[in-house]
Amino acid sequence: MEIRQVYYTLEIAKQKSFSKAARNLYITQPAITHQIKALEEELQVQLFERTPQGVNLTLEGEKFCRYGEKIIEAVDDLRSAFDLGEPDETPLLRIGVFPFYNASPLQHILTSFFAGNYKVFGNLKTIDNYQAFERLESGDLDFAIVKTRQENIPDNLQYITLTKENLYLLISRKSDCIQGGTIPVQALGNFPLLTGEKDSHFYREMKDMYSKYDVPFNISFMNTKETQIMLEMIKDDVGVILATEQVARNLESDEIAALRIEPNQTFHTILAYPKSRKLKGIYLTFKNYVSDRYASANQKTQKLETTARTKDWEESENETE
Repeated sequence: MEIRQVYYTLEIAKQKSFSKAARNLYITQPAITHQIKALEEELQVQLFERTPQGVNLTLEGEKFCRYGEKIIEAVDDLRSAFDLGEPDETPLLRIGVFPFYNASPLQHILTSFFAGNYKVFGNLKTIDNYQAFERLESGDLDFAIVKTRQENIPDNLQYITLTKENLYLLISRKSDCIQGGTIPVQALGNFPLLTGEKDSHFYREMKDMYSKYDVPFNISFMNTKETQIMLEMIKDDVGVILATEQVARNLESDEIAALRIEPNQTFHTILAYPKSRKLKGIYLTFKNYVSDRYASANQKTQKLETTARTKDWEESENETE
């Protein structure tokens, strides 16, 4: 039995609905249903019964909730004793995230964090770096997870580096330029670029890179929050996107190719927060959780890359023989 199953049971009993409880706990309905089913199997009882009016506790469910309330009260007292939040306080984590975060490990990491921390509310905003850095300084955000060059990180922020990745070009497979898996940076000016708005961090970073290599900065669309529109434009071969490798690989499909830009252009994914904030309680837990999960994801990626290189080498050796 896990403490989260106790929270889930009490919330379902309160809301008389699996879907409302899942929404309040920031998890999916299948996830909460799975946890309750596992709990019922362990206890060998039925905790809830469904009626036309909603979900009601069985007699065994009422018994479980009486003991469950005592468990949660003890957990709240424990948190309070170590200054981890008052018993009636519901922490709110305000987090800025980069566009296309749902095509990276971050989406699963955030989902699993909020699923495992039952009395924590999350507020996610897809946001540009400049806005994220400003809102961290003003106190409107607790954390920002963004992609940037290391030299562009403001001095007034603390941060940890989650990944270092090369920049890729996402381009339609209808294009004649997708052979070989790479593309020279000088060729980027041949394609209409889908990018951030004119005053955004991403727009300026890309413009600086194009200028460095004396490449025409050919813009066709400016709004990285409209991710679905941008993907459809790539498929129709009316524009391209620049993205880091994890995002590019996850968006690659039968219609979209991912090409590494040469020479390599390195970007950092960072978790940033104000220097003035001393992290403790759920804020420290969040920072460590995201850092640890990203480290685990990076190790898995490296292992897969090593396996793929070994396989390619072995196939090459066999062909030589």
